[in-house]
Amino acid sequence: MEIRMNGRLTTIVKRIIEGVSCVSLICICSCSCSDSRNIPFSGVSSVGHVDWTVSPGLSTFPLTGIVRVDGKTYRFCGGDSLRMFPLASFSEDDISGWECKYTFLFPGKGWEQPGCDESSWQSGRGGFGFGYEDYPVHTAWVADNLYVRRQFEVTDKEALRGHKMYVRYVCDDQLTIYCNGQYWFKKECFTPSAECHVLTDEDMEAIRTGDNLLAVYGRNTGGPALMDFGLYVENKTYADADTALLQYVDIQATQAHYVFQCGDLHLRLDFVSSSMSEQWNMTGWPVGFVSYRIEGDDDGTHEVEILFDMDVKCMFGKAKAESRVDGGWRLVRCEGLHLAMKEGAAFTSEEGHIVLSQKLGVENGYEGILVVGYEEGEHLLFAGESLHPVWNGNGERTMNRLMQSVGNHYQEIKADCDRLDCKWNSKAFGKRDTVFARQMLPAYRDFVASHRFFLSSDNKLFCFADTLGNVRDAYESFPVLSFFHRIDWMKALLEPVFEYCGSSCWQRKHPPYDMGLYPVASRQVKEGNSVVETTADMLEMVLAIVEEEQDFAFAGMHWAVLCQWADFLENYTIRNVASSDASLERTKKEQGLSAYRELVRWKEKG
Repeated sequence: MEIRMNGRLTTIVKRIIEGVSCVSLICICSCSCSDSRNIPFSGVSSVGHVDWTVSPGLSTFPLTGIVRVDGKTYRFCGGDSLRMFPLASFSEDDISGWECKYTFLFPGKGWEQPGCDESSWQSGRGGFGFGYEDYPVHTAWVADNLYVRRQFEVTDKEALRGHKMYVRYVCDDQLTIYCNGQYWFKKECFTPSAECHVLTDEDMEAIRTGDNLLAVYGRNTGGPALMDFGLYVENKTYADADTALLQYVDIQATQAHYVFQCGDLHLRLDFVSSSMSEQWNMTGWPVGFVSYRIEGDDDGTHEVEILFDMDVKCMFGKAKAESRVDGGWRLVRCEGLHLAMKEGAAFTSEEGHIVLSQKLGVENGYEGILVVGYEEGEHLLFAGESLHPVWNGNGERTMNRLMQSVGNHYQEIKADCDRLDCKWNSKAFGKRDTVFARQMLPAYRDFVASHRFFLSSDNKLFCFADTLGNVRDAYESFPVLSFFHRIDWMKALLEPVFEYCGSSCWQRKHPPYDMGLYPVASRQVKEGNSVVETTADMLEMVLAIVEEEQDFAFAGMHWAVLCQWADFLENYTIRNVASSDASLERTKKEQGLSAYRELVRWKEKG
């Protein structure tokens, strides 16, 4: 599908857009909301969008939202419960570990079945591991392969119906799990961070009343090893709450708006992406907030309380939370997650959950704010250097200060986001069809949610997704950034590539497809025949910036390497000329050389 651009957008960006498929979106939070009276309706629904553009690391956010109005409870966000209790405990939940049988040698066919002969297996306690000093490992894992059989008991299977069940696990490197001989799933990961796998109805059919068996195969492909697992079932803590009626939803460029009916009153929620404000320079700040307000048609007073329940045990595998009051704010931290509510908010931390609640009344206008931040880490290792995130470029800022700054100015930040949403709505819908507008608005939020901003050693802005310096990712992002006139972010996607190519890390005549995975730029992840596409994309993107700025300066800064890439394309020999891949290579080669010729004309114009 071709999307036509006009005005400031250049012909090169038009060509980029023609080659880009619809931007895929992610969903961080299950529900959210806002007052829409001052902002034109965008018509973008709540399916597959980003509510909070906080950080790529906050990929899942198990959140339940509850509001109590005059003694009646309504659930406006999340499931009726996120709480879990163990059928088979995780090692971190049981200081003594869990009993099992295990072997490092292949025990023969049928080892995962309940009737397997365990006489040659060793007795031990999980979890298993090697090289993780901070993890509660009870048995050393000193071989490539590990087979584990663990018993658990279910008193009454019928009592579990209607409840979600989860396998909590960590593994380094691979884990395959069976229940009573039935295959459940296979996972691969390389960190000690706990994850949750939700069982399907078919998976749960394997469980029976009485004795049950979890059989797990683990494989270590090298380096440290770790395996721990447990089986949990939800406890419907909020089963008595009515579901709030969603009346209105609208997704803007910088905000997500919802209105819920709760009895005779309405709950308005605005999820605001503070880092997208232009008046307040917060680029790269991993902080967002949701403002909430109760409104009604009467002038009477009401007893109102709003509650946010976050399942940090599910998120991090750990539940220890710290809380303190500072500068008029209740500040809470668990691992990298930071939360803030106004002083006076109630805080509890139990059973792996953080609960923050606030009473709303005439004194606070029946409104409030929850600030959310996520701190992934202090540094990015890039080309032999350790780079600070842009929000902490001097290394002296703290997340608490960022949270308070956003919270103290949230009304001004929201007003600026309202202004921006009106501006972008007008531009998106003014001269284009609604399909285009409904792609552009949420795509802008998606870009911010999936990218991190860092400062280079010479104070340049660098922008990265999870795969560092991914050229195709940058190429697909250019149409959106050009539409929103974020030339600074367009440059921030390309500057790391130029920097990397000028270092000892990269010695080839073409640019890298990528530079590794966050947080270490080490070596290219994707291998294969993409060198023509990557080189052409870089030349096209540089031309897009030059034509957008009507200035050759950016290309001039990198002219030597641009000429090298053009020579590479010119001399590249396309093989298997009859194949479809060769046809695509010819097209990309011509596009790249055409972009270079345009750059030469810009250079000659002075």
